[in-house]
Amino acid sequence: METVLRLLKSPDQDSSASCRVITVVTGRAASAAADLLSSGDYAIAYPNSTLLYHGIRTYGQRPLTVQSTSLLAHVLRISNDYYAMELARKIEYRFVFRFLVLKSSFQGFREENPTRVLSDLDCFTGLLASRLSQTAQQVCNKAKERFGRYNALISNVMKKETPAAGKRIAQVEARRLKAIVDFEVSSNKQTLEWSFKDGGLSRLADDFFLLNEYLQTHTTERIKQWCKSLGKFALTEAEQLEIAAIADETLRTERMIAKVQPILQPVWSFFVALCHALQEDENELSATDAYWLGLVDEVLGEALPTLRILQEYQADPSPAAALSAPPESAAS
Repeated sequence: METVLRLLKSPDQDSSASCRVITVVTGRAASAAADLLSSGDYAIAYPNSTLLYHGIRTYGQRPLTVQSTSLLAHVLRISNDYYAMELARKIEYRFVFRFLVLKSSFQGFREENPTRVLSDLDCFTGLLASRLSQTAQQVCNKAKERFGRYNALISNVMKKETPAAGKRIAQVEARRLKAIVDFEVSSNKQTLEWSFKDGGLSRLADDFFLLNEYLQTHTTERIKQWCKSLGKFALTEAEQLEIAAIADETLRTERMIAKVQPILQPVWSFFVALCHALQEDENELSATDAYWLGLVDEVLGEALPTLRILQEYQADPSPAAALSAPPESAAS
């Protein structure tokens, strides 16, 4: 799949820009085919098509040993993390577009749930769930669990973080591991039989990789690009006018990021968690599921908002202009 995609996106011998790749699923796209579909610059799904996403798997002929299985588990973990982040890079603008599409419904969702204090992310995931199949809802639930784990780890571990200047990477990681150990012991204090020997050690490793992943994505320039290119859609009209009034372009951009990042950062973290959730188990999705999760741009024949419709939109001419327009010739 990667080889085919690289060939499609390669420039010609004159170094011309690569062509725009449009991918379409008419019946079923599974595994590598699903990844290829989502990798398109514009991805289209037929209404009754299905998509299957899952993690990396391997097959071997040799007997398994402790050493080989440990290495294999490490390789599979790294591969799944890599493909999750690659998927995130490819579909990020589709996903944030879904957030912006549903944003106008957040206030109504809050009014329907008056007893709960709901963040924008809570509203988004709640509205998203109502539009998904049961299988897709399970994927979102796994993503929310992973996102919740992000928050718990950050609030408990990062308070013990010290400046890394002058320290080796191993020293920084050692302090994080110690903080994660304390976090796990505290989190499981009500379960007397809990121990690192019986499952806790693997949880410790999961937490360690999860924390590093969060820190990498939290400081990424991609979230800042989200803020700069799409931030105005996340702000109120008054906030947009306030930022537009700043004369200095650098200060205006900094103000935009400062305003928008607290709104989009949780969405970004949930989105990354979602891409990882798609690498777990077997996730059979409908075309509509794929649209709302940002895996495709459009479902043919469905009345769903798309960037193509926005870009192609042209207002109808006024009746007066239509009457005064000269008739087209038969040849034209």
